[in-house]
Amino acid sequence: MGAYLGKTGVICFSSIICRGNDGSLLDFYSSLFVGFSEKQRMLKLLAVINNNLFFPLIVVALLRALGFNKSLLLQTQKERIVPYLASITFFFWSYYVFKNQPEVPRVLVYMCRGMFISAAIALVLNNNYKISMHGIGVGGLMGLMTVILFEGQLDSGLPYMIAVLISGAVMSARKIVSDHHWFDIITGFLLGFCTQLIALWV
Repeated sequence: MGAYLGKTGVICFSSIICRGNDGSLLDFYSSLFVGFSEKQRMLKLLAVINNNLFFPLIVVALLRALGFNKSLLLQTQKERIVPYLASITFFFWSYYVFKNQPEVPRVLVYMCRGMFISAAIALVLNNNYKISMHGIGVGGLMGLMTVILFEGQLDSGLPYMIAVLISGAVMSARKIVSDHHWFDIITGFLLGFCTQLIALWV
């Protein structure tokens, strides 16, 4: 399950900042949610976590409980096929719902669109090699931070620097403790990063 958290959890985290302008923890970027109350911001956060993290993890857990997968770690390419399909479904659902809500910040729409595109491409690449889900996750994190920077809505350079540190730490850790090659990790990072930019410009 750790690998799957790398794909969904890190990107969901990338829509959050550790400290908002009012000092509160786990608050959306205040500049992105102008006019939203604290309750409305938290509801959007919960919607992102529910659709893009909780539901996919339930699919992974069910596959393990029913005996389709040998572990929660999705160690083989075969075990990743259904979770990828589930991710594509849930990510597109989030994108479609948010796209049709004019009050939702466009950056959140871009994020879900990029997640959908990256999961779809990863499913295809999974036929040839085991691309790193963690790499895709931190690549998406860096891509989203770059999109927010392009949009002129990044309050300071601190979130971007934190994203760089997280990306470096995660990619190094995956090379040390997993059976991934650098090719798997770097191509995963590039996929996550580029699809977030593509989602901005498509």
